[in-house]
Amino acid sequence: MTNRITKKTLEAKLERLNAKLYENDYRTYGTGVFTTTAKMDLDFAECYGGYCLVNYKGSHHATPRMSGKEMDQYLNGALDWIT
Repeated sequence: MTNRITKKTLEAKLERLNAKLYENDYRTYGTGVFTTTAKMDLDFAECYGGYCLVNYKGSHHATPRMSGKEMDQYLNGALDWIT
């Protein structure tokens, strides 16, 4: 087991998170509960401090910039909370 966090591992976790968010939207469709979940994307800029989650094609930052390890823990927490 390795402790290395790569962009691929973060993107895989983000894909799982997006799938869970859309799954929850699908369940509430037609129940009168209006939820609109924007697909989250992973943005990386080393000069600005690392990774952040953005939505609406990068126009809104959902999280502040953080290191790869911090983003990994953030996504783990988000997946635990949503499931």
